[in-house]
Amino acid sequence: MLLTKRQKIIQAKIKKVAKLFDIDPQWAVAIAMTESSLGEKQLSPTGCRGVFQMSSIAMKDLLQEMEKQDDDLIDIACGVGFLRLLLRRWKTVDEATLRFCNPKDRDFYLKRVQNYMESLNKGE
Repeated sequence: MLLTKRQKIIQAKIKKVAKLFDIDPQWAVAIAMTESSLGEKQLSPTGCRGVFQMSSIAMKDLLQEMEKQDDDLIDIACGVGFLRLLLRRWKTVDEATLRFCNPKDRDFYLKRVQNYMESLNKGE
């Protein structure tokens, strides 16, 4: 199968993430190919968007499952994904950090995160 340059990039990203989750990369790529032609068609007739065409129903299912049981890997992936979204929206780490936390915690949260970043960098 001939893939476009963009499809090859998406395929590589999916394989990388699938391996982290111990998911068969070929399965994940095949699902994404079926859903969006590996990102070529990122809007479905039903309004689902993205490479995997994740619907609000699927996202609610993920949320409900996360509320029932701890899965560090899913929590980490969702948390890092949310940080990416915030950084794209707010443009700086500081502004994104202030939007990640509970608004009531903003008076101390940013400074605490900055202190941890500094401490963790020293420890590497």
